[in-house]
Amino acid sequence: MISVGAVVKLDERGRLVIPSDLRKYVKADYFEVRVEGKRLVLAPIPDPLGAIRGRVSRARPMKDLGTAAEEEAERTIREGCHDADS
Repeated sequence: MISVGAVVKLDERGRLVIPSDLRKYVKADYFEVRVEGKRLVLAPIPDPLGAIRGRVSRARPMKDLGTAAEEEAERTIREGCHDADS
């Protein structure tokens, strides 16, 4: 495994910007955020929309798609279907 890292600062709204080289390295858009000891850990998870493609009717409103994606991401985390060492 390659050791890649950066120092980032929270903005006034509590957001972090992950540098583009790190985003490209992990190739993920969705992350589980968890606390381990006194550390925050970002663990990439599969795209929740990928799991619901084909299961959602075209008639469903877009906000329902967002809700379905969040539910799928939470299901993925509960089931431990992500690679915590990534």
